Amino acid sequence: MCGIVGLHLKGDRHSEQLGELLAGMFVQVRERGPDSGGVGIYGADGLTVLKAVGDPVDLVGEFALTSRTGYQAVGHTRMATESAITLEGSHPFSPRPGLCLVHNGSFANHATIRRELEAEGIVFETENDSEVAARFVGWRLDQGDGLEKALKLVCDRFDGFYTLLITTDTEFAVVRDAIACKPALIAETDDWVAMASEYRALAGLPGIENARVFEPGPEEVHLWSK
Repeated sequence: MCGIVGLHLKGDRHSEQLGELLAGMFVQVRERGPDSGGVGIYGADGLTVLKAVGDPVDLVGEFALTSRTGYQAVGHTRMATESAITLEGSHPFSPRPGLCLVHNGSFANHATIRRELEAEGIVFETENDSEVAARFVGWRLDQGDGLEKALKLVCDRFDGFYTLLITTDTEFAVVRDAIACKPALIAETDDWVAMASEYRALAGLPGIENARVFEPGPEEVHLWSK
């Protein structure tokens, strides 16, 4: 069990509050992943990834999260099940410039896909199954696929139970497994799109009372572009 949060701003209205808003979401999924945490923040200098082992509540201060600005961000709190509690195994995974992936769940056939990717010359840094998904998506983007097609290929090739939040410099996307086993909620207003493992992580966002809130269905790719 892990916790995922993400926020994509459609305009500049909340850009100065991005880190503060993400921090409020991040701490609400602490119980889902008390072992480690990480964030990916998109701002004027591109993507910044910050990861650490420890209580996610403490990591808000360590990352200086509330002072961060930008237009898009993701967060992940990890409960280690498939590999050790290490910095390297923490999320997000960013296998190519601008790409960020966070994952709740597990993949049954990740070892097979890892070997296939290694045969293509792709080098891995961890034994984490989530890294396999991240590098698969990065590989498909390198081959010329768009993000939506790459995620549909994830659904075709990966067996398991998962919710994925994947971002690029301009895109924000969510996809779930064939039976939508792992929790995910999406909320959207005129100002932003947000995703979280639990509603309480969305409840503090500005304008949430007027948001369209829904649960993405099995193998549906929901994607927004800036």
